[in-house]
Amino acid sequence: MAGTISSLGLGSNLGLQNILDQLRKADEAPLENLKSTQTVLKNQINAFNALNQGLMEAKSHAMTLTLDSTYIARGITSSDEKVLTASVADGAVIGSRNIEVTRLASASSWEGVSVASADTKVNTSGSGQTFSYSIKGQERTLTVANNTTLQGLADLINNDSGNLGVTAQLVNDGSATPYKLVLTANKTGEDNRITINTQLSGYGLTEKNGAGGASLNASLTLDGVTYQRQSNNGITDILSGITLNLRGTGTANITVNQDNSKMTDALKGLVSKLNEVITSAKTQSGYDKDGKPNLLQGVSTVRNMGYDLINMLGAKIQTGGKITSLYDLGLEVNRDGTISLNETTLNNAISAHPEDVKLFLAGDSTKGIRGLGEAINDRLRVMTRPVTGTLASEQTAAQDRISRIDAQITATTARLDKKYDILAKQFSELDKFTNSMTSLSTYLTSQFKSLSGSSSSSN
Repeated sequence: MAGTISSLGLGSNLGLQNILDQLRKADEAPLENLKSTQTVLKNQINAFNALNQGLMEAKSHAMTLTLDSTYIARGITSSDEKVLTASVADGAVIGSRNIEVTRLASASSWEGVSVASADTKVNTSGSGQTFSYSIKGQERTLTVANNTTLQGLADLINNDSGNLGVTAQLVNDGSATPYKLVLTANKTGEDNRITINTQLSGYGLTEKNGAGGASLNASLTLDGVTYQRQSNNGITDILSGITLNLRGTGTANITVNQDNSKMTDALKGLVSKLNEVITSAKTQSGYDKDGKPNLLQGVSTVRNMGYDLINMLGAKIQTGGKITSLYDLGLEVNRDGTISLNETTLNNAISAHPEDVKLFLAGDSTKGIRGLGEAINDRLRVMTRPVTGTLASEQTAAQDRISRIDAQITATTARLDKKYDILAKQFSELDKFTNSMTSLSTYLTSQFKSLSGSSSSSN
């Protein structure tokens, strides 16, 4: 530390270093005040950031209210999910359709004769035999070695690198001769029908599912028109924007309706987030319970923010419809200055005037109507701009003050260092002078004593 000499005061025994330190501490008191001011300014910047972040999150909700996709969301229900379930894309036609499922899609299968053991040999001809089957016009031929067992045949089919999409399984039906091979297509529908071209002489299979030309396709009737499909799931080409999943035979009614959850979630999110900002701004720009000013007390931008945001939310929009203000949708300003959204009022308004609600929130460029969502989004965009935004300007001003204080602290510290370097040298000289005077005093005292002793001896 400038102004410190480790041996200062040792010669004079006057405590000069302590005196120097006390003087410096007194001179540095204004620096501590400056540093405290800096801490407050940094905390204010953090508070401005938090408020700005809240406004940006509110802006995101407002943006959602401007998007067409928010208002074309759809929901769908099935009167009997044991018959079918469905999903729906945005923009699908609203309404109800009756669907009859007369047959589910199934997988082609063949069943072998029953034998006593899984180790029963299916080829005892003394040489290899050919087993071949076809799917989708493609044929696969396998060579079955002599003495191959039933289990071995299943493994040969399943492990075949050129398998066309079938699974061979040994089943035990519990009879006296319980084991048999079942060959099943891995996919449903006529396109995946199995045809066995060449059978083993010692083991035959009979077509089961699909036998006699029975269809393997799903069949359903809509508006008197019958449709067949290869699969029960993911049927997208019968009703536009609707995906059907068949679960059983029977009749079910599917209903497509308007899904308002995106809109209501965005609106509730907007009010909730702005309420957080309003509450925080009011608290931080006021006084605590002991009457002491809070962090942003005196910052007019923050003090007035609550009023500005409430006025923005309550703006009237001339739509020509029943909904012209957010108060019509349940906006409430509470006695403590906070805001909330009455969901009962909101839901009733949506039920009674759905198109008016959409027009108020989203607007209509062809009619020259600027919706509330766009108005709020634009206003919040201005407020949250990185440099010129309402809170960004406050942050810049606070940062400028911090920079000026930094410069002031640096200049003051340098001045004090220079001052106390000079004082330390002056104190050092004082210490040396005092030490030399002390030594001289000691010497003279001893000389006086010596002279006094000599005089006494002469007498």
